[in-house]
Amino acid sequence: MKIPRVMIAATRAKSGKTLVSCAVMASLTKLGFKIQPFKVGPDFIDPSYHSIVTKSQSRNLDSYMFDRDTLISTFARHSTNADLSVIEGVFGLYDSPDGVSELGSTAEVAKMLACPVILVVDSERANRSLLATVQGFRNFDKLVQIKGIILNNIGTRKQQEKIRTAIRTLMPDIEIFGTIPRSAAIEEKFKYRHLGLIPTAERTQDMDELKYTIEVVANYLDINRIRQIAQAAEDIPTPETRTPEHSRRDVVVGVIRDKAFSFYYPENLEYLEAHAKHVHYVNSFVDSELPNLDLLYIGGGFPEIYAAELQENEDLMKSIRNHWSSGMHIYAECGGLMYLTKAIVDAEGNAHKLVGLIDGVVHVEQTPVGHGYVRLESTLPNPLASSGTKVVGHEFHHSRIDLGFRPTFAFRVLRGQGIDGEHDGLLKERILAMYTHIHVLHNPALFDNLLASSS
Repeated sequence: MKIPRVMIAATRAKSGKTLVSCAVMASLTKLGFKIQPFKVGPDFIDPSYHSIVTKSQSRNLDSYMFDRDTLISTFARHSTNADLSVIEGVFGLYDSPDGVSELGSTAEVAKMLACPVILVVDSERANRSLLATVQGFRNFDKLVQIKGIILNNIGTRKQQEKIRTAIRTLMPDIEIFGTIPRSAAIEEKFKYRHLGLIPTAERTQDMDELKYTIEVVANYLDINRIRQIAQAAEDIPTPETRTPEHSRRDVVVGVIRDKAFSFYYPENLEYLEAHAKHVHYVNSFVDSELPNLDLLYIGGGFPEIYAAELQENEDLMKSIRNHWSSGMHIYAECGGLMYLTKAIVDAEGNAHKLVGLIDGVVHVEQTPVGHGYVRLESTLPNPLASSGTKVVGHEFHHSRIDLGFRPTFAFRVLRGQGIDGEHDGLLKERILAMYTHIHVLHNPALFDNLLASSS
C-alpha cells in the first residue's frame, strides 16, 4: 500500500513529542488533509490530544502487546481513508521495556512500517553537542530512516544560529524541520501530572487556549517539508490477516466513561459495541441509576483526583451495589478497581468513601507503584481466560490497596506489579478487578470470554 506517513520521535522522554506531533497534525488538518493519528505503545492520554486536533480517533501501535501482522494491519486499515498518517513515538527512539532488545520500541515500529522519522531534540543549554547526539542516533540503527530533526526548547536566537551553522558545516545532510523557542506559556499548557499530560477529558475549560498553543508551535515548523517527507514514504506490504469471528452475545453492557474514567482503548469499546446486544455509557458524576445490565465495565483513569466528587454520588454507588447483588457482572481495570473498594486515601491523607464491593482501602503514593508492561498467567478459570492462559497488558498506577480479607486472584504476575507484586485479578462473585489494562488486539478471545461469561 502507498500510505503517506511520518513518525515524530525523540532522543528521550519529555522532549516535546506530543506537542510537536499535535502541531504537525493540526497544521496538516488546517491545510485540508485528512490526518490519521497514531501513538506507539500503551497510552491513553497522548492519543486524546491527537484526536482533538484531527477530529479522528487516534490508535495505538504496540509491538509489545500486538504481533507484527496485527500491528501492520491495524495501521493499514485505519490509514486507508486518510490523506496522511502521523505517528507519535514513545519515550526515546530506541528505548524499550527491557532496555536491551528493540522489542516495544519506537524504532521497532518505525522499521515494521518503513516509516520516515523526524527526531525531536531538546536543545536546552546546548549547541555543538547536539550534533554528537543526532549522529549517534543515526548510526545506532541505520535501518531506521531518520530524515531530519526539530530543535525544541531553544533559548535564544544566538543559540539557534550556532546550532544551524554547526549542522550546515559539519552535518549538511541533516535537515532541520523547525526550531521551537523555550516558552513558559507552552510549558504551562503541556505540563505533566504523575502519569503524564493531563487528559483532555479534564481540560474542557482551557481547550481553546490549548489549541491556540498548538497553533503557535506549528508556526515554527516547516510543515510543507514534513508533508513532502511523509508523501515520499515507500510502499509497504500489508499482511493478509483475518479478524476472528465472534458471534454477538445476548449481553447488555454498561461502561462508566467520564473525566474520572477515560482510559479505554477505542478497539475495546468497538469490540463491545459490535459483539454485545447493547452498550450503555454511564457518567459517574451525574447518573444516579444504572440501567439493567448484564456486565459493567469500569476502565482506568484518575478516580484519586476526583474522589471527593465521586463519593458525593452515593446514589450511583448504591445502584452498582444493588445491581451486582441482583446478578450483574463487573469487570474493572485500574481506576475501576480503585472505585470498587471501600475508600481512597489521597496523597494528603484524606479518605473518600467509594462503592465498597471490595473490602480494601486504596492509598495514593507519591511515586509509581506499578508502571509498564505486565505479563500474567491465569491460575484459575476467570471471566477473561481459562487456567494457564498467558496475558500481556500494562499498568500505570501510583496506588496500592490494603485488603481486609484473604483474596482469591485470577492471575500470577510474571512481569510487573499487579495488586500485590505477585498476583493480579481479584476474583469475587461475578467481579474481576485488576490493575492491568488489556487491549483487545492482544487477544480478542479475552473479550469474547468476558461477554460469554456475563450472559
